[in-house]
Amino acid sequence: MNKYIIEDAECVAGDTTFRKSFLIEGHRIAAIRESFRQYNYVRMNVSPFIMTPTHVMCDTSLPVNQDFSTFKSYFMDHFITKGCTTILTSFTINYEYQFEEKLGERRTSLLSSPLDYSIGLKLKPHLITPELILQCKRKKVPVIWISLDDGHDLQIVKWGWIKGLLYDYPITFVPFFTTNMDKKQKMKHLKIWQKTMEFEKIPHLSYEIEQKVPLSLNQLKKIGLYPHRGNFHTGGEISYNLYMRKGKGEELLPDERSFHYENFVLKCTMNRGKYNYLNDQGRFHPGAGIELKVQTPGFFTA
Repeated sequence: MNKYIIEDAECVAGDTTFRKSFLIEGHRIAAIRESFRQYNYVRMNVSPFIMTPTHVMCDTSLPVNQDFSTFKSYFMDHFITKGCTTILTSFTINYEYQFEEKLGERRTSLLSSPLDYSIGLKLKPHLITPELILQCKRKKVPVIWISLDDGHDLQIVKWGWIKGLLYDYPITFVPFFTTNMDKKQKMKHLKIWQKTMEFEKIPHLSYEIEQKVPLSLNQLKKIGLYPHRGNFHTGGEISYNLYMRKGKGEELLPDERSFHYENFVLKCTMNRGKYNYLNDQGRFHPGAGIELKVQTPGFFTA
């Protein structure tokens, strides 16, 4: 098995910054230490770079039924050139009986995906029933987006029943809007959402998930994609981004979001032993992506 050392890496994972070296065996991290001076393996010194886990991005409107050229361009432009190797996407139903059909269609649309993906469900509040929750649990659907165009629609959901079904698979509920409304009206609806979710003790995110930008560590934990994504750990896949500072004065900021990725230049994306981005060029590996089925959403949340 091929072994080598990634040496002297300035790493950023979530809001944590540290400098470590990694012993790599095959496509996995065998060990993480300050250094591996006693080992006689090939070394890759990455001290000039900032190393981060590869990004997870959300795209609930990921197009379907595109020709291959358009499909490839979409993934290259929105994800691969931005250091993303995992997509959180969704399928939509208008009636409960459509669940299996629409989930199957979404999975089929991603057979050629070069990136890993996790699939959630988007719907209107009146479709939230105990039977639907049971289907989501059986199919390992970790997140449900609920339309918040009318905040009072939340009152028709039997949240007590729903909460009782979430004890062994705490699906995360997320708000979204299908209509354009002013900021004041949107905040009013979000306050209703937050108050309802907190009172009913339902796992949730307080705000919409921003599209096509890296998910935060907190979001990854709530949905259950952490620690498989957004983290470096022994036994984990060797997937990372390498960034260069745009200028000599560019430093990591000691705030809640210590790495402002948009202020740095992506130089390399490694995903399970394959380069997705190198020398300013994205590389498209059709069908390399796999579906990530979350076994326990929110397991690592406090």
